[in-house]
Amino acid sequence: MRSMLIRLAAGTVLAFAALQAHANDIEGVIESVDADARTLTVQGITFETTDRTDYDDGLKLFDDLRVGQKVEVDFDYVDGRHIATEIELED
Repeated sequence: MRSMLIRLAAGTVLAFAALQAHANDIEGVIESVDADARTLTVQGITFETTDRTDYDDGLKLFDDLRVGQKVEVDFDYVDGRHIATEIELED
């Protein structure tokens, strides 16, 4: 019985770790960019950027973002806010 409980606990920890490692992401066209707030909107969701946001595939800075670009945004959902961790251009 004890070994079964240990296996169950270990499985729960592994499953939780796998869920934590799964990044949230969304693809779509940039609908708006707010340079003052450093946010962008994709599929009606406003994403905040930080100094830690990574830009890839042709993007180097927040200032490279333009309305109409097709992007993939990887993000964390923290305290009701969508925080962009990576933004990259899509084909």
